[in-house]
Amino acid sequence: MSILFAITVAFVVTDWFAVSTSNEKLEYLAKPATLLFLTAWFVSLLPTPFPGLGMWFGLGLIFSLAGDILLMLPGDHFLKGLVSFLIAHIAYIIAFNLQGVVFGLVSLLLAIGIVIIAGVILRRIILALKSKDRTSMIVPIIAYAVVLSLTFWSTATTLLRAAWPALAGWSAAVGGALFFISDAAIAWNRFVGPHPGGRLMEMITYHLAQVCLSGGILIALGVLLL
Repeated sequence: MSILFAITVAFVVTDWFAVSTSNEKLEYLAKPATLLFLTAWFVSLLPTPFPGLGMWFGLGLIFSLAGDILLMLPGDHFLKGLVSFLIAHIAYIIAFNLQGVVFGLVSLLLAIGIVIIAGVILRRIILALKSKDRTSMIVPIIAYAVVLSLTFWSTATTLLRAAWPALAGWSAAVGGALFFISDAAIAWNRFVGPHPGGRLMEMITYHLAQVCLSGGILIALGVLLL
């Protein structure tokens, strides 16, 4: 285990502790530090010159870090954070589809399944927004849901790529699923109401998602061998 990854893990655990104990000062340190060191670890393992796959994913990590900071700041910066994570997901989608989009029966079934799940959740969130007279958030939320679903689908289809080792595909697919769960939980908690697990569950699934996605990319590039 590299020193950068060890530091990342230490900050992950620290952030989970801060969230579970409602220690905002500690979370202000640990939350951005987690993504900062995860990004540094990821970039440090990339071969040079940087491959497109690693470069696009690294860009997504940087915008994820920016989103973390914006959502953490005092005041209502939710929309700014949403846009930052929207850009991050677009970068992730490009990264996972650089070798071409996977078309076929299985990928179509995956898409249908994700659309159904996302649609059910999104419908409930939109109803909550309308009931609370927050209709201005409907379009941004729908846009984000579409992009988030595309990220989930893009990561899941890596399992169908012959060029991707099975471990890389599973790591990416699990990461995409965890990211979907985390963001859906955040939106539900913010607009609909509290959910089981609270913020701690949101952060655990989010951090595990970023680690799994990063690991999947590095395994696919052949620079992280487990």
